[in-house]
Amino acid sequence: MSIRARITIGTLLIAALFFTGVAIIVRQQVDTILQNATYDVLTSDATPFETALQQEPDDPVDNPGEGQLIAVIDPAGATRTSTLPATIVAQLDSIDSGRSGPQHLTVDSATYLVAVEKVTSSTGDWTIISARNENASQQVLTDLTTGLVIGLGALTLLFGIVSWVLTGAALRPVIQLRRSADIIVANDCDTLLPVGPATDEIADLAATLNALITKLRASAARERQMVSDASHELRTPLAVLQAQLELLRTGDRTRLDTDLLEAERATVRLNQLVDSLLALSRLDSGRAPARATVGELVEEAGEALDRARLAASGGQVEIDLTLPVAAQPRGRVAMAPLLYGRVLDNLLTNSLSALDGEGRIAVTLSVEADHFVTTVIDTGPGMSPEFLPQAFDRFSQEDHSRTTGQGSGLGLAIVAAAAAAAGGTARLSNTAPQGLVITIALPVLDSDATPTRGHLPPP
Repeated sequence: MSIRARITIGTLLIAALFFTGVAIIVRQQVDTILQNATYDVLTSDATPFETALQQEPDDPVDNPGEGQLIAVIDPAGATRTSTLPATIVAQLDSIDSGRSGPQHLTVDSATYLVAVEKVTSSTGDWTIISARNENASQQVLTDLTTGLVIGLGALTLLFGIVSWVLTGAALRPVIQLRRSADIIVANDCDTLLPVGPATDEIADLAATLNALITKLRASAARERQMVSDASHELRTPLAVLQAQLELLRTGDRTRLDTDLLEAERATVRLNQLVDSLLALSRLDSGRAPARATVGELVEEAGEALDRARLAASGGQVEIDLTLPVAAQPRGRVAMAPLLYGRVLDNLLTNSLSALDGEGRIAVTLSVEADHFVTTVIDTGPGMSPEFLPQAFDRFSQEDHSRTTGQGSGLGLAIVAAAAAAAGGTARLSNTAPQGLVITIALPVLDSDATPTRGHLPPP
């Protein structure tokens, strides 16, 4: 059933239960009032006889008034006067004459309310029995019950109708949201769901869904852009490789070694590009990252610097490493040593390309404010201020200053994605008078802790 139907049925059930309880209570109260009123009448009918017997017990007992059903019994058990029907007199033995208060007596199809009063006089204990037919009261109760059933049934039905209308009005914005969503899906348009003027749950839902739609569109746009950029980047080395192979088949055989070398370079670039795309895909998969101790990352940093020094051999590049004074042996970082080594490889490769064979690279590892901080500073030309906000974007490359035309624009993107996957952050800035500084801060966790994304230690 729909939400509207469920709410309406629930409202009907609650209203029916409530009104049924009200009807039962009202009927019981009216029944009690009628019985008390009838008993008061019976008591008032017997009062004159009680007074007469107490004051003048030897005088004859007066006859009851018209419509009064009264029997007066003397101490010897003889009936002095009685207007009770013979059917009631025949069943007087079923009445408890020793109990005061109202009693019920059913004779044939009639029900009587009977009151028994004891009167003590100088001649002994007299008994006064008064009765009233309850058929009239029962008819009143029957009519009242019928009226309650009809009236409260109508109210229950009215409650159901009102609930149906109000629920429909409350759910109308949801229906409009669904229709708008169907239109967006069918037309593949760039519009968002309408947000009503009221500040309520429906408006909050629409705003949340709009944020989700915006995020999904941005993700889809990034994916399309990445596919486009990857296709563009792959086209160049593939074209070069195809041209070199054609030359090998039809060209000058004396250039065989040169053509093979160019083909090998194109293949290496293809492998690097595919490897980078796979690394980004793994980082974007959302899987729980592997963890390593601070000591393991320090060891991996030393190996990365050895690889960088080997790559810089033959030039005048100085590469220094400053290690933390005291690492945390029990602390762990949500990053595998191999991935951390790749991050440092990317950073050092960028710095070596910027230095162009001459300069200095300083790598500092430290533990600050429960973060493992890696800082890479080079003395290269730095980046243009306009490019800094885009430096971590995928396939983004600066037109001059730090690129040699051999990169793919994925190195810094992998650095940022790896830092984010570990719950840390990466940031870069130019230094004075020249150079670039890149800082990566990774949270140092306990064995059972979960990394929190985006928190940097104080600078």
